[in-house]
Amino acid sequence: MEDVDDDTELLILLSEQRRELTAAIAADFDLDFAFQLQMQEAIKLSSTSQPSSSSSSSSSHQPFLFLSEVTDSPSGIAHLIAEEIDKFELERNDRELVEAETRNMKENLNRLIHDQVFARQILDVPEAEWIRTGDYIEKPYGLLPSSNEEVFRVYVKGLVSDETVMNVKMPFAGIGVAICDTSDCCVFELRKPYLLGGNEGEGDLVELKALTEALNAAVTLGIKRVHIFCDSNSVYQHLTGKGHATNNKIVTLIDELNLIQRKFAHCSPFLVAQNNVKFACQLARDAIVSQANKFVENNSGKTLLEECTICFESTYIAQIFSINKCEHRYCFSCMRKHVEAKLHQGKLPECPHEGCKSELEIESCKKFLEPKLYDIMSSVIKEASIPPSEKVYCPISSCSALMSKTEVQELAANFSRVALEAGMRSCGKCLRLFCINCNAPWHYNINCSNYKQPENEAKLKSLATRKLWRQCIKCRNLVELAEGCYHIYCRCGYEFCYTCGAEWIQKKATCRCPIWDERNIIYR
Repeated sequence: MEDVDDDTELLILLSEQRRELTAAIAADFDLDFAFQLQMQEAIKLSSTSQPSSSSSSSSSHQPFLFLSEVTDSPSGIAHLIAEEIDKFELERNDRELVEAETRNMKENLNRLIHDQVFARQILDVPEAEWIRTGDYIEKPYGLLPSSNEEVFRVYVKGLVSDETVMNVKMPFAGIGVAICDTSDCCVFELRKPYLLGGNEGEGDLVELKALTEALNAAVTLGIKRVHIFCDSNSVYQHLTGKGHATNNKIVTLIDELNLIQRKFAHCSPFLVAQNNVKFACQLARDAIVSQANKFVENNSGKTLLEECTICFESTYIAQIFSINKCEHRYCFSCMRKHVEAKLHQGKLPECPHEGCKSELEIESCKKFLEPKLYDIMSSVIKEASIPPSEKVYCPISSCSALMSKTEVQELAANFSRVALEAGMRSCGKCLRLFCINCNAPWHYNINCSNYKQPENEAKLKSLATRKLWRQCIKCRNLVELAEGCYHIYCRCGYEFCYTCGAEWIQKKATCRCPIWDERNIIYR
C-alpha cells in the first residue's frame, strides 16, 4: 500500500512539474516575441535618420531577428528539463512492465504447482472413493500450497571455453541457469555471457556468478525452497563452508551468496556429475557461441541481428537456421528443442511453422544437434523409410538394430544354401547370428519349435498377464501401456486396441472399448 501511495505522489509531482515547465516555456516565448518587436521598432526608428530613401526602404523590410542571434534563451534549459522528465517517465514505465511480467511469472508458477499437487492428490484417492465421488472432486486455485512449499531444483553452470575466432584462440565465458520443479519441468532459464578479466581462478568465479544469478532469479520468482545442483567441486566446498578462498572477488561473491541464501526457507547444495546439469551447460555454451559470433561481427563491421519468431529474441545470423525447402528461419536453440521433442515422440521433425510440412534434412541439422540426438534422428529416418512388413529387428537384447529384409538378405549373401534354408542370418550392427524364422538368437542343430523353452515361455506369459501387457498379433512384440490412450501404434506399424487387441484402421477403432482412462492421463 505504501508503494502505491509513493507512486501516486510521484505522478502528481511529475504532472505539476510538467505544467510549470509548459507555463514557463510559454511565458519565455512571449518575452522573446516582445523583445523581437522592440528590436524591430528600434531598427525602424534608427532608419528614419538615414538620408537615403533606398536605405530607408531596405530597412523598412528588415525581417524579424531570431532570438538565438541576439541572446541566449532560458527556454533551452526548460526543454532539457522536459526531456529529462520524459526520460524518467519512460524508465518508470519500463520498470512497471518488468514488474508486471515478474508478477505473471509468479502467478503462472503457482498455478503450475497447484495443478501438479492436485494431480498427485487425485492419484492418492482410493479406487472405491474415486468411483463414488470422483466426478465431484475439485480444488479451486488458491486453496493449495504455492511455490513457498514446493522444493525447486536449481541447475547452474559457469563455463569457460577457448573459441577459435578469426584464426585465433580466445577465451570466452558463459552462464547457464535452469530452474525446474520436482518433475524436472523447466519453469525458468537464463543464458548470458560473462566478461573475463584475465585474473586467476576465473573458472570458479564464473561458476559462483552463475549461482548468484540463479538464486537471485529464484528470489524474484518468490521461490522459498531450493536444491542446488552443480558439477564444480570447489563451488560445492564454498557453499558448504569447507572451502577457503584467497581471491578477493571470490570472497565477495561468497559473502553475497551467503546473504542470498538467508532469503530461502530451505537451501541445500548437491554435487553431481556434469551430465546431470547438461541443460544448464548447454545454455552456457549457447551464451559463449553468441559472444564469440558477436566479437567476429563487430570486428568485421557486421552487427546483423535477426529475431526468431518462436522465442522473439534477437539472435546473430550465424545462430539462425534456415530450412532448405521452405526457407523458414529460427534460432538454433528453438530448433534443437523442437527436433528433440519430435524425436522423443518417435516422429520425423518437420518445419515448426504452422501448416508447413517441410521435412528437415538430417545433414543440415548437424549444425545445432548434439551427437546423441543426431544418432536418434538417423534411426527415426531409417525406421520411417522401411515399410512395416519389411522391418527386421536384431533379437539380441543388447543390440535390437533395425534392418530391412533386403539388407538382411544381402548380409547373408556368402552363407551356404543349407544355412540360408535353415533361416540363419546375421545382424549388420553387432554381426551376431540369428534365426529369421523365429526371430531368436541362432540355435545350432536345433529347430525353432525345440529351441523355444516352454517353461520360460510360460513364465513370460504369466508375467505379461499379471502386468497387463499386450502382444502385437503382427510382429509378436509385447507392449506395455505406461501412459496415454488405448490406441497402440506398434513399432512394426500395426495399430490396435490395448484393451482387446482389435485393429485400428485409418486412425479409427474397430471395437467399442473406451479410448482412454483418466488414470492413464494424469500421472506422476
